[in-house]
Amino acid sequence: MKHKPPTFTGGYNPEGAVNWLEEVEIIFEAMGCSEENKVTLGAYVLREEANHWWKNAKQRLGAGGAVITLEMFKREFLIKYFPADVRNRKVVEFMELKQGNMSVAEYAAKFESLCAFSPYYNTPEAEYHKCVKFESGLRPDVKHLIGFSEIRDFLILVNKSRICDEDGRAKSNYYKA
Repeated sequence: MKHKPPTFTGGYNPEGAVNWLEEVEIIFEAMGCSEENKVTLGAYVLREEANHWWKNAKQRLGAGGAVITLEMFKREFLIKYFPADVRNRKVVEFMELKQGNMSVAEYAAKFESLCAFSPYYNTPEAEYHKCVKFESGLRPDVKHLIGFSEIRDFLILVNKSRICDEDGRAKSNYYKA
């Protein structure tokens, strides 16, 4: 199986940095990469400014012969390329997210994407709160149909909400015709 890892050149591209990191982690998993090789392979696909940054970071992190772990690499990479102010804006965007004119499918995709920046919501213990957060952002017409069910399994909640939304849109289109 061949893998063509994406390169990362650096610069101010916070979402590109997060996407790059996610893609290389998927490749590491698919390759069954050892922990020792993950940092080496990740650094191998850094180019231009990102490569210069890594050379300096590696000297600092590896001072005194310290082993550089993937967690250390990720922490430093995200500090550099996904700064705290951007991360905080994503958290706020998630907390304020509402369905608005989006379909439930679009809202769910945006919810999941932004949820990644609020680690609390990605724990098994937070399933209830994740459902409450998702439901509270639904449009009133969908929330009215789904809210009484008190569904607290996220995947089921999204699916039932999607069905209600699609049925409501179909009904609306039927009466417009």
